[in-house]
Amino acid sequence: MTSLSALIQTSRAILLDFDGPVCRLFSAVPAPGIADKIRSFLLERSAYVPEPMMAVGDPLVLLRWTGDTAPHLLSEVERIQTDSEIEAARLAEPTSGAAELIRSSGALGRPVVIVTNNSTEAVAVYLDRLALAASITGISSRIQGRPDLMKPDSHLVLKGAAIAGQSANACVLIGDSPTDMLAAKKAGARCVGYAKRKTRISELSDAGADFVVQSMELVADIATQVKG
Repeated sequence: MTSLSALIQTSRAILLDFDGPVCRLFSAVPAPGIADKIRSFLLERSAYVPEPMMAVGDPLVLLRWTGDTAPHLLSEVERIQTDSEIEAARLAEPTSGAAELIRSSGALGRPVVIVTNNSTEAVAVYLDRLALAASITGISSRIQGRPDLMKPDSHLVLKGAAIAGQSANACVLIGDSPTDMLAAKKAGARCVGYAKRKTRISELSDAGADFVVQSMELVADIATQVKG
């Protein structure tokens, strides 16, 4: 298996998923509560919400479903989601090691781009809050009106690589979900899985992770040793 050090050392840019590797976005504003808001709105607008969607706790799943089946309501669902993400970003708990990774990579001249299914506005609020914006090259985030382009589609990864000024195969994506790994592989990028819990290790490996870590601090330590 490729070592983590080799993955970082041979990558010309780091693409970072936001919720998980950078912060626990919904630590203070739980995602299931946002999903409930979206469901309530859809039902108020007389949308038929099938039983599987009534039990979903991930609001992004509902957003994608709205785009597929009730596109006339998508812009308002996006507004609920974005407003909720901004509220969450103001209170989100930082992931230990993430800020150090971002700062050290930036200081060494290695571009760092946030690649996320969340909104640009929420990412910007969080980066400003932690004084990290100057260390970020850019943000590749959910595109309004196009939930179909969220990961696991490769679009956001390819866009992130372009923002970094690199080809995708010169980048490494660090993410905490199988969809991150799948998106990276589709784009041709290498990928590191961040497993917040042990049960996620095999899921990330099975989705194609080149390496799996359980600590962003480890990634940050290696990044500080890289000389560009």
